[in-house]
Amino acid sequence: MMSRVKVLFVLMLMVSVVLAACGNNNDQEVSNEDSNQDANQDVGEAIELDMWIHQSGEAETEFYQNRIAKFNEAHEGEIKINVQVVMDDGGSSYNDSLNAALVAGNLPDVLALDGPFVASYAEAEIIAPISQYISDEDKEDFVDSILEQGSYNGELYSLGAMESSVVLYYNKEIFEAEGIEAPTTLEEAWTWDEFIDVAKQLTTEDRFGLNLFMNYGVGEWYTYMGAPFVWSNGGDLISEDGTTVDGYLNGPESVEAFEFVKSLFEEGVVSLTPSETQFEEGKAAMALGGPWIAVSAENAGLDYGMMPYPYSEVPKSPSGSMAYAISSQTEYPEAAYQVMKWMTNEESTIGLSEVTGMPPSRKSAFESMEEYNELPKKIMRDQVVSTAHARPTTPAYPVLTDAFAQVFHAAALGEDPKGILDQQVQRVERELRRFNQ
Repeated sequence: MMSRVKVLFVLMLMVSVVLAACGNNNDQEVSNEDSNQDANQDVGEAIELDMWIHQSGEAETEFYQNRIAKFNEAHEGEIKINVQVVMDDGGSSYNDSLNAALVAGNLPDVLALDGPFVASYAEAEIIAPISQYISDEDKEDFVDSILEQGSYNGELYSLGAMESSVVLYYNKEIFEAEGIEAPTTLEEAWTWDEFIDVAKQLTTEDRFGLNLFMNYGVGEWYTYMGAPFVWSNGGDLISEDGTTVDGYLNGPESVEAFEFVKSLFEEGVVSLTPSETQFEEGKAAMALGGPWIAVSAENAGLDYGMMPYPYSEVPKSPSGSMAYAISSQTEYPEAAYQVMKWMTNEESTIGLSEVTGMPPSRKSAFESMEEYNELPKKIMRDQVVSTAHARPTTPAYPVLTDAFAQVFHAAALGEDPKGILDQQVQRVERELRRFNQ
């Protein structure tokens, strides 16, 4: 039975993203007895598992359902998955449903979750580690950022079927007219100085040089897209041991990175209120965006290209996406892992990439997909393999990412980054103390 403290922890995590303290609850751990349930299942009787997937685009949701149907067919008489598509409005609806199931003690055996929040789910004992189930060979096939994203306290908890990245899109017609040559390799990526100089050159009375998609709102997008400014400048958001952000989130490297972000807006090369299709309409010459921008640009008939993420000292790029994990409440962890393995195998990662346009999470999938060996998608592949950096794996992440987003927004508005950073550091430090005790 969940303790009141644990329930309060999860309620605050899922609904208000302000995590509360929680103690150890042995009832939530997968015991040896539970781990043997798979073997004790009566011969000839299929293990039934419940699985939650998040609601997404129609084609993506249909893909998930088809893969699950094929799993049931391939494992007939052994394992059967009962899948439920749970509302995900981009807000708290999916987490609210998960929270209700946790409190009621009926979590699904396998669940989808947003990769950056793995540590929060693990700390709350919602999900169980899978290190004992995955083979070294299988583990080696995943790109490093997927394993980094899915790990907490030395244990692997989640695996993703797709990765993501942010590249610098550009309008080929505008670049040709301006006589600008776009870099085509990571080695040729623009430095911050080169980046802002080109953005200023491309900015006119009726066109911005750059789109940062500020219309997405103050939220996870700012951290996902913007954190590499800090990382590439030699900074970090949190200490390596995850105990403090003081001197990191507000360290000199971070301050300098936010000052650079501030300068982009002061120079007038970025709009605070871009239209939904500013880049696709040719009203922005460049756009720092995710894989979905390629889809919308193609649909708009735009002749576009991709460039690597600009950097300061060391090239870094965003990563992270939806992943799978097994519930700490499942009676059949080994069978649940087989579902995870199926949904993240090479066939699944290739199929999902083809449906969504997101880069795959496996090295073998990249080798099988010719489009990632050629421009423009080669840029995305090279970043996923070579420069991708996972967002911090800390149970305080919901507060940390909100703090980052608040500072990014303040910098865009022209406020002093150092002062705002110091304020936000105090807030995150209070949250971290809950887990450092």
